[in-house]
Amino acid sequence: MLHPEPPAKCCSYCGGRDHDFEECPKRRADAEKEGVAPEPEPATRVEPGQT
Repeated sequence: MLHPEPPAKCCSYCGGRDHDFEECPKRRADAEKEGVAPEPEPATRVEPGQT
């Protein structure tokens, strides 16, 4: 019987394929060096009147 493949992951911060942006260990390490908490990706801008 075939097993479905898990969804592909790709980190936009470091390009790693085994984790997502939110889980990136390099991003966390870089943020700790800077002394700030890691922020999530910026949201896309939605103009008034658009849905």
